[in-house]
Amino acid sequence: MAHLTLYDFRDLDLMQMVADQANDQGQISTDDLAAALGMDEDHRAVAMRLAWMRKYGVFGFDETTRLWSLTRGGQRVIEANQQAASTPALEAVPDAALVDVMAHVTSRYRHGDPLTATLLRREFAFGTRPGSVAYQRNGRKRRR
Repeated sequence: MAHLTLYDFRDLDLMQMVADQANDQGQISTDDLAAALGMDEDHRAVAMRLAWMRKYGVFGFDETTRLWSLTRGGQRVIEANQQAASTPALEAVPDAALVDVMAHVTSRYRHGDPLTATLLRREFAFGTRPGSVAYQRNGRKRRR
């Protein structure tokens, strides 16, 4: 059975894929998303991942049409990500100052809305777990 864990595919990338592949009403079937991800043989993993993310408030599921869509919160995250991509401010922060940036992020994690907190926690887990595709993308090897 194929799998689609957080360490295989980042939440934000999956959210963006749904936004990009959705129909005019912003909806997509599990089968269509699985095909877009190259997982057409086993779409169960896709459905399981979306169901988990539904519990976090990222995706909605229409029981009648059997289609997935981003919630308002999920759409808000995608829109903010598109705006942030055009802002190079974080790239300019010196490495030593990133500790203070992380302190600010953790404060927002504790005091912000639950959806954003969940996505922050999961993004940190994705980006810091040795063996995740994040390590493969930048060529960093596992520490022994």
